[in-house]
Amino acid sequence: MLHAAALYYFREVTRVGSIRKAAASLNVAASAVNRQILNLEDQLGTPLFDRLPGGMRLTVAGELLLRHVTDTLHDFDRVRSAIDDLKAARSGHISIAAVDSLLVDFLPRAIDRFRVDFPAVTYSVLAAQPPEVAKMVAAGDIDMGFTFVGQIPHSVRFLTEISAPIGVVMRADHPLANRLSVEFEEAERYPILTQSGPLPRGADVDAAFATFKSRLEPKLESNSIQMLKLAISLNMGISFFTRLGFLHEIETGDLVWRPLNSPGINTLRIGLLVPAHRELTPPAEQFSRRLVDDLHRLAAV
Repeated sequence: MLHAAALYYFREVTRVGSIRKAAASLNVAASAVNRQILNLEDQLGTPLFDRLPGGMRLTVAGELLLRHVTDTLHDFDRVRSAIDDLKAARSGHISIAAVDSLLVDFLPRAIDRFRVDFPAVTYSVLAAQPPEVAKMVAAGDIDMGFTFVGQIPHSVRFLTEISAPIGVVMRADHPLANRLSVEFEEAERYPILTQSGPLPRGADVDAAFATFKSRLEPKLESNSIQMLKLAISLNMGISFFTRLGFLHEIETGDLVWRPLNSPGINTLRIGLLVPAHRELTPPAEQFSRRLVDDLHRLAAV
């Protein structure tokens, strides 16, 4: 196996064309550089340089090795930089805001996984209405945020996004649970539980859904998704959410999620917003990378 020092010495000799100049550049003895080059040639069983009066010139074998050395040292520098980032991220604070459907399951689990590798990091996690998340990231009030994909300020960008249509959440033994999709007229026959507040940005692309929501007379209305989740589990009615706030209950089979049979509402997406022109702190940068991976795994399910 080639030693890292030998690769650095070899690369420098090829750059300056002389063992003496390479030694001066590396601030080591010329004999040390020469010894490393001779060791490389001995290991590979072939000359790497033609020794000429005007300096050192690569042989064909030397050119092949140089390509390998360039790639190897580039990868090494990249890995070392990533390790330095990890060291810097060992402590610090991360602030994040999200629509509250992500706060009851997805984000707590993501933080729990992250804290295994970064136990000293602290967090602020805020629930926010969809339009407010982008404003908070843009203003620098938080590091990052989750919201529905739509028009956003130029000072923020979506790092990643996944499909997140609003559908019907109900008990697994509900009569509509055996449907592949649910019509608005079918849903209106049952008690409705609704979350107070405006529709998510982007829901207005589906006029039929907006009209449907406007004519509902809910049995129960609350701004707490936890309250509505328990009410659904108690069979008090059905509600309309993305599946992201009910991942555990869907996985265990206690609740089911079915899409609405309306094209517009099924185009909704949720994304991770980060500053467009401001670097994240090291722990926030590491966490954002983990969240991207978590979202991609979720989208694949």
